Amino acid sequence: MHLINDAGALLVISIILEMFGASRLFVAIDRCFTVIYRLPERTFLRRNLIAFGMVSIFIALFILMLAASSAPSILIDELSSRGFRFGVYMIGILSSLLVSFVLFEIIYWIVPNKKMSFKVTWCGALVAACLLEIVIILFPLYVENNTKSYTGK
Repeated sequence: MHLINDAGALLVISIILEMFGASRLFVAIDRCFTVIYRLPERTFLRRNLIAFGMVSIFIALFILMLAASSAPSILIDELSSRGFRFGVYMIGILSSLLVSFVLFEIIYWIVPNKKMSFKVTWCGALVAACLLEIVIILFPLYVENNTKSYTGK
């Protein structure tokens, strides 16, 4: 019975620990940008506040990206015309690409300890978004064709 009473507190503690663990990715990215751009390091508090903020932004945009990339699969069953199916599929890919571009653009703007401009960052964000979209499209094919021995099929 004590576990049921403590479940709320355990949930809060686990979310805080998960946010802290996930924020280490953005701390590592910040340190890499510090080396690449030869910038002074941020203070401990500022680096961690930015990392926690980036985790929150990442979670929100990642949910949007997954929704945009999976929406065609849900809608295709409802559509009978092949033209509409292709259009919905392309809209899903393009909207997922747009959200991932925004995600990478925000990373390239906020994480470095330097004022960055869109003119400098758009190309890297576009390449990263395109590569991520290719992985999102091809990963289900990989799983379907190469993990049959693990799934028991």
